[in-house]
Amino acid sequence: MALQKPYDLSRLVRRGCSPRVLDLCSLHERYPDLEESSAPLFFSPRLNRCFVVKHNLRRHEFHLANTRRPIATKLVLPIDLSDLRAGAFWLFIESGDMESRLVEFLGRLGGAGDQVFEADLETLKLLSSSPSFDPFLLSARFSGRRIDQRFFAMSELDERVLRKYVLEHMDQISRLALGREKASKRSERLAAVLFGEAESQARDALREALRMSDEEFEQGVYGWKGMLYYDWSAGKLTGGLTRFLSDLADLEIMDRQYRHRPLQPVLGRLRQGVKSRWDELVASRHRYFDAVGAFMNEGDALAMKDFLLQVPGLFTKIGDDMAALTHMTSYWDYWKDRNETRQVSHEEALTILPDLAGAVVRESELSQSAWSRSVSARVPGSVQHRVDPARAAE
Repeated sequence: MALQKPYDLSRLVRRGCSPRVLDLCSLHERYPDLEESSAPLFFSPRLNRCFVVKHNLRRHEFHLANTRRPIATKLVLPIDLSDLRAGAFWLFIESGDMESRLVEFLGRLGGAGDQVFEADLETLKLLSSSPSFDPFLLSARFSGRRIDQRFFAMSELDERVLRKYVLEHMDQISRLALGREKASKRSERLAAVLFGEAESQARDALREALRMSDEEFEQGVYGWKGMLYYDWSAGKLTGGLTRFLSDLADLEIMDRQYRHRPLQPVLGRLRQGVKSRWDELVASRHRYFDAVGAFMNEGDALAMKDFLLQVPGLFTKIGDDMAALTHMTSYWDYWKDRNETRQVSHEEALTILPDLAGAVVRESELSQSAWSRSVSARVPGSVQHRVDPARAAE
């Protein structure tokens, strides 16, 4: 297992789940009794205090991870839990020798047939297969197991910002249905229900309005909160996505200076991939607003009920689309930040854009983009990048 040069792991602290970082290390500070949970994410106490990071692979790292995507999953195990500046042991879950390296660090208490170790290994592989660590996607991915949902708690920062967004959203739709005077209290009650802060009387009133059983209501509230989480996430994404598409237009102009226009194929694939995924997100959003509009304006509880009960089943698809676009824009912004001009040159784009195209295409399309990793090798003078691992893990 590789020993990471000392750097401050506190840069990874989220106290919960964020799209790129699953922070189990500081989660125990947020929930002091989590270690005693009867339904842990991992059986190994050491793994239950790790960081797991979605990492954008650089060209010189491709040989370290057996994956068709330019994104790998990094397991980071702090050397000293009381001092996150001491560094960490780390490995890519997708590496061919991941199991042997994990044994090197954790050991197999039960020998070769250690079922506890094997179960933790499967959990790591499932985390690797998840395109993101957003809490709703993780819950959907692990729905077949009994796991304490605190392990999938939203990061505290995201929770605070999302609550403000939900309150504003509820106020907006309440005003449309009830007018300004009644809207404020109604929106506060609805937001409190979604965040589990409402008294039973308020919850029962909403449950009865939606004509749901107790079990349906729990699922429906979870679906409603998740839908608003993704709507909020999409709103955060729009600025970066707009800048990215604008940069592609600038690169296309530069590319016209070359007779063979080497960037043209990858620019087309990127635009197609972005449009496909964004259209899916917009369609889900429209379905939500159609249902909530029918409920708030027309009293159509059945339409809202049906939609909310279907939503958790959509989280895997929505989360995958959101993760692909988020990773793409953050990766692009990272490279722009490395340059004083805040621009990516045509030469750099020959290396970077094929990787982005590989990240945004769907699983079924990956075979069509096999050229992405080798294109720079065929382009004379393509740039090979090396990066600060502390920044790369963020």
